[in-house]
Amino acid sequence: MDPVDKYREDLTRYLLSVSTDAGLLKGTLLSSPDIDNAWLRYAPSFYGDAVRNFNDYPEYCLACAGYLGMAVAELWDRDWPRYETSPYSFFLGQRGFDDMDDHITGSILKESKHSVAAMQTCSSSAHHYLMRECPEPGTAQAYRMFLVTVEVMFKLGAAIRLCALGYKFEEVGSGAGK
Repeated sequence: MDPVDKYREDLTRYLLSVSTDAGLLKGTLLSSPDIDNAWLRYAPSFYGDAVRNFNDYPEYCLACAGYLGMAVAELWDRDWPRYETSPYSFFLGQRGFDDMDDHITGSILKESKHSVAAMQTCSSSAHHYLMRECPEPGTAQAYRMFLVTVEVMFKLGAAIRLCALGYKFEEVGSGAGK
């Protein structure tokens, strides 16, 4: 297995555990193909903003990925046909990436107590985990691990928001009588 793929699996498992222990999730990383596809659209623009700011504000950059996931999950629940083609700029604040968190919590989620606490916990844990892996700065592997960490934070943010909205994983039974 590629070391970066292993890192993705281990980081996801770790953050799922942290989030579950903090009462943010219930042991499952909730997701939707619509939300996953939104990440594929927003990732290139988000990566550009995050890469420019990561050295000075690493935990903020990781938290913004989570906030973006929360916002997409919120809009998916609210009225996905209306919002699914929203451009990346829709999620930025008046100062662009610099106040993305405030814009998302104030204008899209319309709450900050739960979301800010969740992202502080998760982004700190994700940054610690990335630094513990000791990727050599400036290498292709370090860059790939950063990209993976951002993606995992987006998915985690979306899962946390879905859980807060009352979604839960339920296995669909197969066969008669189930």
